[in-house]
Amino acid sequence: MNPEERLSGALHATIDAAQPSPDLADRIVQRTSIRGRRSIWFNFRLAVAGLVGVAVLWVALVLVPLAFNSAGTGGGPGTAPSGLAHFDRDGLAFDYPASWKASVSGLNMHYVTILDFVGTGSAVATCTALTPGPNETFISGTECGSDLTVGPGEVVVELSLQDGPPGPGPIDPNDPSALDPAGKYVTVGGLPAIFEDSGAKLDWTLSVPGQLMSRYRIHVEMKDPGAEQMRAQVEALVASLRYSPAVSVLDPADGPRIAAIGLAKARANEPAYACFPSVPGATATAVVQQFAGYSAMRKPLPVTCSMEIAPSSVGLWMMTLTESWTAASDRSAGSLTTTIWLDPDGTPGMTQSGPGQAEMPYWP
Repeated sequence: MNPEERLSGALHATIDAAQPSPDLADRIVQRTSIRGRRSIWFNFRLAVAGLVGVAVLWVALVLVPLAFNSAGTGGGPGTAPSGLAHFDRDGLAFDYPASWKASVSGLNMHYVTILDFVGTGSAVATCTALTPGPNETFISGTECGSDLTVGPGEVVVELSLQDGPPGPGPIDPNDPSALDPAGKYVTVGGLPAIFEDSGAKLDWTLSVPGQLMSRYRIHVEMKDPGAEQMRAQVEALVASLRYSPAVSVLDPADGPRIAAIGLAKARANEPAYACFPSVPGATATAVVQQFAGYSAMRKPLPVTCSMEIAPSSVGLWMMTLTESWTAASDRSAGSLTTTIWLDPDGTPGMTQSGPGQAEMPYWP
């Protein structure tokens, strides 16, 4: 094991030991301070009625200063054109100016992991214990985040990985609702991405091959003089980016075979999928009293079932199951669509369905 691997492992072990328990996930709030520190604040309150004493749980300070290493491969194999260094780790590979320096972070903030830094400025990633104030008797936790120090003529690129919210599914360039006013859809490494330009700060949100709820983020801060040249260098870095390993290439012609495999595996765990045909584009009729993932209806419902399958940009198959019904004296016409994401070999993964119960007939 080389020194870099030992350092990375030690950082992970130290950071993981100080993380709060997973049951705090729903209490995570992301905020931005006036210093530009992007942080995740873990915070919870303990209220024990009838006790005079106060229980305060605190997590020890974890300070991870990240001194930039000398320019080189950035921790992975690969070659780069003259004047450039090659980066290949954490699932990303790209070229960057050899005069820049690279460092490994690995700070795990539960839903967000600060992966690496490259550039000419400096950065630090920390988890700091929160000290209760005089009027905050029942508060404790940690504040985690990264500080980027960018002086005149300097640039810092922060690489991070987000797991979990905001929502499932690959980045969809056809969905305008997923963009902030300053954002636009672009392509990075052959996959859909989102770019936001705030002048001295640039942000790319990238797809993650084979993942639905994960996103890479490239955050850039720079300061004049020379910001125009540094921006060109950052744009060249992003243009050179490739995913490592590369995204799985799916052949649409293989869709029917994968659909049959995926549907058979789904039926083994959920009998309510029995009405769907195993051939994409075909339809079948059935009378059902329960939809997959929902409780039983008050009475049977005649439905028409169909199935479609298509490869997605992130190397997963998207199998769409639709059950539709006609109007009758005691119901309106409608449909229920279920999406099952399949691995390249047809193994079912995440499942999504809609509409909600209020829009479906014969509920208790």
